[in-house]
Amino acid sequence: MRAARFPRSGRLHRGYHCKQVDSFIDSVELALGGAMAPPTAAEVRRAGFELARGGYDTTAVDVALDALEERVLVAQAMVAGRRGRLDPASEVDFLKNELAGPYMRRFPRAGGLRRGYDVDGVDEFVDRVLSALDASAPAFSVEDIRSAPFRPRRGGYREDAVDEMLDRVVELLLVLPRHGGARP
Repeated sequence: MRAARFPRSGRLHRGYHCKQVDSFIDSVELALGGAMAPPTAAEVRRAGFELARGGYDTTAVDVALDALEERVLVAQAMVAGRRGRLDPASEVDFLKNELAGPYMRRFPRAGGLRRGYDVDGVDEFVDRVLSALDASAPAFSVEDIRSAPFRPRRGGYREDAVDEMLDRVVELLLVLPRHGGARP
């Protein structure tokens, strides 16, 4: 029997399903070792696990997944070669252009009867991110982006579109220090 990789939640509390977490992390480790094609950072970021009584502590697993995501980004940058290397300045410019759309029209809408993210909340957060990218405001951390709370609203911005753009901001924040750039 294998020792637990992470602390467990109590028997009466729910945590991430241990076998699912172990299997996912083992497969990513194998891929990073060259046994197969590595997952993308977005795939690591979006990994989800069932909740089970006595499972792994969710906070400990989330911290480990954040570190694993950063390792995957580094591996992707190393494999990309000269042509595929990230140009931090152009990536910042691209994100500024994508996020600087008209207020209340920055992302596609979920539709009148479907729930999405609150438009005002997202737009206010995006304005703060844009200010940080312009270096005219305090810096953001990866955790600030990941934990941005958006209220659900009918007819709001589509969650997948907002999440995808914020994933790019997270990837930029993780890669910038390795390329000598300052964090926004």
